[in-house]
Amino acid sequence: MRADQYDREFAALAARYAPVREDHLQTYLRTNRWPMDREGVLPVFYNGYRNNFDVARPLLEKHGLVGWFMAVPGYTDCPFNEQSKFAASHTIATVPDEYSDGRSALSWDELRALDGPHVVASHTRSHTRVGLDDAAVMHSEIVGAQEDFTRELGHPVRSFAWLHGGRYGHNRFADAAVDRAGYEFLFSNFAVQKLR
Repeated sequence: MRADQYDREFAALAARYAPVREDHLQTYLRTNRWPMDREGVLPVFYNGYRNNFDVARPLLEKHGLVGWFMAVPGYTDCPFNEQSKFAASHTIATVPDEYSDGRSALSWDELRALDGPHVVASHTRSHTRVGLDDAAVMHSEIVGAQEDFTRELGHPVRSFAWLHGGRYGHNRFADAAVDRAGYEFLFSNFAVQKLR
């Protein structure tokens, strides 16, 4: 990550926008009224990269912003020496040799530290495109990811971000899996939806 560039960008965002938490999003999606004086911004970080914690987190906090970290539990669970192979086979782009120990994914300890000051959310279990006709894969990627977060964070996460997925209401099998997992918000390629 380019820390200087992010520092400038986060400073510009913080000067204009308010930080957004899931409760703010919930209020807006429920009432169609923004609950703060200024418009909000959601700096979203996908895939659960280690540099999100080392570089983005301190800069977000410096500027009073709330980051939204869409993590992939299977990537986090992968042994350090296998993370680059996992990333390559799951369409996760990494920077070769960014860290000397080989770990490129956020650890569970880092995710626990992000949880609260920031938003930790699910971006599928293994960054696998979910076939809408494959119930077993859908269950693993959607419900299984929530089970992983609940086990490691001590509570379910509220938000789920598809990998190339559609809106809630377009596929009953996907909807059923999202419902079973208990997510409150769905981030798709088309919208952010409140589900409950």
